[in-house]
Amino acid sequence: MDPTDITFRLLEEITDGFSEERKIGQGAYGTVYKGEFRNGKEIAVKMLHNDTLGFDDKQFENEFQNLMRLEHPNIVRLVAYCYETQHKYAEYKGRIVFAAIIHRALCFEYLTGGSLENHLSDEFHGLDWPTRFKIIKGTCEGLKYLHEGLKPPIYHLDLKPGNILLDKNMVPKLADFGLSKLFTEEKTRVTQTPIGTVGYLPPEYIEKNVLSNKLDIFSLGVVMLNVIAGPRGRSRSAEMSSQEFTDLVLGNWTVRLQATWNGSSLEAYRQQVKTCTEIALKCVEIDRHKRPNILDIVNKINETETMIGKLPISHGSEVRFVNDHREKQTSYSDEFITLESRLASHLNLSDTQVNQEAYHHNGSSFKEKEEDREVHQIIPMENPDIPIDAHPTEPWILTGNIFGSVDILNCDTQQVKRFKAHSWNITCLDVHPTEPYVLSVGLLDPIKMWDWNKGWECIRMFDMQGVLAHGIKFNPHDSYKFAAASMMNVQVWNFRSSRREFTLFGHGSAVSCFDYFTRGNQQYIITGSLDKTARIWDCKSRTCVQILIGHMDCVTCVCSHPDLPILLTGSNDETVRLWNSITFKLEGVLDFELGKVGAIVCLKGSKRVVIGHQAGLVITEIRNEQPGPSNRRPIEQCGEET
Repeated sequence: MDPTDITFRLLEEITDGFSEERKIGQGAYGTVYKGEFRNGKEIAVKMLHNDTLGFDDKQFENEFQNLMRLEHPNIVRLVAYCYETQHKYAEYKGRIVFAAIIHRALCFEYLTGGSLENHLSDEFHGLDWPTRFKIIKGTCEGLKYLHEGLKPPIYHLDLKPGNILLDKNMVPKLADFGLSKLFTEEKTRVTQTPIGTVGYLPPEYIEKNVLSNKLDIFSLGVVMLNVIAGPRGRSRSAEMSSQEFTDLVLGNWTVRLQATWNGSSLEAYRQQVKTCTEIALKCVEIDRHKRPNILDIVNKINETETMIGKLPISHGSEVRFVNDHREKQTSYSDEFITLESRLASHLNLSDTQVNQEAYHHNGSSFKEKEEDREVHQIIPMENPDIPIDAHPTEPWILTGNIFGSVDILNCDTQQVKRFKAHSWNITCLDVHPTEPYVLSVGLLDPIKMWDWNKGWECIRMFDMQGVLAHGIKFNPHDSYKFAAASMMNVQVWNFRSSRREFTLFGHGSAVSCFDYFTRGNQQYIITGSLDKTARIWDCKSRTCVQILIGHMDCVTCVCSHPDLPILLTGSNDETVRLWNSITFKLEGVLDFELGKVGAIVCLKGSKRVVIGHQAGLVITEIRNEQPGPSNRRPIEQCGEET
């Protein structure tokens, strides 16, 4: 539909005389007002200045003609215009003269979301990832239409968050085509006309006034970085290598996404974050010839959307508040769980099966007894997301909460002390096995070390340079060291020197968990990752010596048995796999059909293993102390019920 010719008088009426209350934006060439007709219809009125240096009828006609050609869901729609000449008398050098005043206005659909500039925030706050991805994708689609969908193409030349408007559904629409130019055969030009906005212009234009479609690509990259990582996204990326920035952003987003998503959904969204960040960094390459074209960008983004498929988009808050330790957990009053052990080797693990004699205990657990069998316990749980550790010598249990506080409880779960450790959510804790130290990780702060002999004084801080640690653990065989899982690596620190000694790289996705173990006199680290694998690292050579493959989903927890030569890996695929810690061969698979595995604990001096599933805890037992590869049965034979 062609835009309507509208009178200046009507524009005055619907904007209340261009009042300050109606003003919604201002730029170098004009002021934007919200106009409202008597029937309630709203439009955005861009009144172009008459006294702006360099602005004339030619530029107005340029923007008008460009807008007339555009019809795309990601381009703001021109609905009306005004071009009127009004003659008013005035005194000039002692004479009365009639001066011509030209009123120029462009009227657009009114978009209630306002400018993208008002919605930028860092990874931990503001818009969720699906909404940000929608904005990135829509912006790219709009630019693709300008570059590839029009003949001749239009180069925007002033792409920035202030020129991207959002409708009520957060669909982005490119706006402000006053500086846009038509490019015919010639792909690159040199211009003397000032264009664009500082911070969004590439070096070839700043240094040599070179114009090409790669100018828009550079601007797009800056916009994407700011959408992904906040208004300082571009400047933050310039402070480190591309890989470091990608790891940092992906780590921060992983923390936030984990509050809403898990399993394949989490991994798919993480891949979107990673891909969009990598694309954005390619777009801001210094050499314009290394920047991708818009078709390649859109194709790559569409590939990540295909991975998401029909996953639901959350429009609510992403912060999931875990229950305080003092609150009573919901009882599974009408639900019983029957456990089944599916073994994949000669390893003989016993488990407890619930029978008709089962009864509830303390409102949230139940027990059962069989003839001549020791009582085992299965404890249903709801959102067991509070970081927790036990003191090795004192009768204390330590927990962290989302408000950044550490609680010290006695064995009767009565609070002994609480202190503020971090500004926000504590994600993990670890207690030193022999020294009076506790490590804590907060969502927005450095790692901190606390000394309980000094009244819980913070005695050290370890700066991960903006990367969040997903797990932390003191070295049981070197009392001055600890390791921290951060993004796709594990960092090993010496807390006496407060220096990072080395980093273990190799996983294709975020490291979610790790544990120490020894083989002979040599120390190793086992790591689990969202890439569905676990890796074995030699701490002396600092290299990966084995990759454990077999899980069908993210590896969420790993554990080395303190007495038996067994490594255990748990996964979102609902299984626990048992590996020989000498040969690294698969020895068994446990599947209790209780949902995703969130934790595994092996009890020292006991053959018992505690497995935390989504639907509850399982306490089982390893009977055979000597697993060996010679007795190993193929995985295809797993599935025998005991």
